[in-house]
Amino acid sequence: MDDGIISIKLCPEWNSPSIRSALESSLSKSTLLQAAVAFLTVSDNLFHNKISPALQHRDAFLCADLHQPTDIDALANLVRSGARVYLFCEEIATYTDNRRKEPPCLLHPKMLLFWSSDKTAELWVGSHNWTNRAILGLNVEASIVVKMKDSSPLFYEAAEYLNKTRSICEEFDLSKVEFYKELQKSIQESTVPVIEVEASQAHSLAGMEITIFGNDLRDLDELGTFRKEVYLSATENSGNVAEFIYPAEIRQTGALNSANPTAGTLSFSARRHAFRLGRRLPELLPHGAVAQSSLTDARYFVTLELQQSNPLIEFSYPRARKATWEVSEMSNSPLLRRLGVNERTLLFRDRTPRLKVPTVGEEETAYGLTLYERRNLSERNFVTKRVVKER
Repeated sequence: MDDGIISIKLCPEWNSPSIRSALESSLSKSTLLQAAVAFLTVSDNLFHNKISPALQHRDAFLCADLHQPTDIDALANLVRSGARVYLFCEEIATYTDNRRKEPPCLLHPKMLLFWSSDKTAELWVGSHNWTNRAILGLNVEASIVVKMKDSSPLFYEAAEYLNKTRSICEEFDLSKVEFYKELQKSIQESTVPVIEVEASQAHSLAGMEITIFGNDLRDLDELGTFRKEVYLSATENSGNVAEFIYPAEIRQTGALNSANPTAGTLSFSARRHAFRLGRRLPELLPHGAVAQSSLTDARYFVTLELQQSNPLIEFSYPRARKATWEVSEMSNSPLLRRLGVNERTLLFRDRTPRLKVPTVGEEETAYGLTLYERRNLSERNFVTKRVVKER
């Protein structure tokens, strides 16, 4: 049976790890290129400006994942020169056995299909991303290079796979270059959920169990998007208005009063507690009994156990931005639709899969407000975000 395969080789040789010349040769001989790589950071100059011509044909394209280290400027330059470029823009969090969150990049092939005018083609499949370290040989990489007739079944399978990959990507839009860059920054910026209160003796809350009561159930909805680990920001409301931030564990949450007809049996021992009226900043009261009026008016409670602050961690406010990642319907993701039940269980553990896609929203109000300003806001989220950095 003629499968149309002309030759198969492993690239590169161990003692000659650069594939730059081989790729430049393939680009020179091809009439068009169809490709998908996870990351692209190289400029066309690396290949003496041969990438762009190979991507200008109506059937040519290059797909890359939006996440860093992909270089948005390098892709934009290709598009300006006439190349057809596409970006994959999805995030779906998955977790390891020990519940550690895995990296967000989901488009991960390193697949190049060079079409030639002599009715042959060259397929590269392997580990090489289009980065300097991979192409020039610093990384330990390996790819299989298959030369074949363009009538080969493998040729059609590769072309079909690459075209399906393109179908889940969006065409690179030069008007959105800054938007793409802002999305990359938001990916890299590590944030944590923070609950804000004002308090007396805010410096001495470590080790305490506190409870926050509130009458707007949207607060519980916000809290439900996080795991048990949050932070409590307590701003001193007497004298020096210093802020103290404590790691905290959510020990218990629940509905009260009309939100839960059975809640009349709940009781709370004396403790430091706060009542959040509507969506306003709550004040943490001194240690004492919880007034029955608070239990009557409240629709929910959240109990936190506070831990010692870490002096090596620095908290700052996120930058205001318009480019954000927004939770979308799971049915919108072609990648999720491909998964079987067992695979979903292993990837997401006991969590519901959450798809995030880029969106352009209103520019966020910076969180860096004074205590006076926060007191006078008519509405403020129960859970805000802070950027975390080690000192």
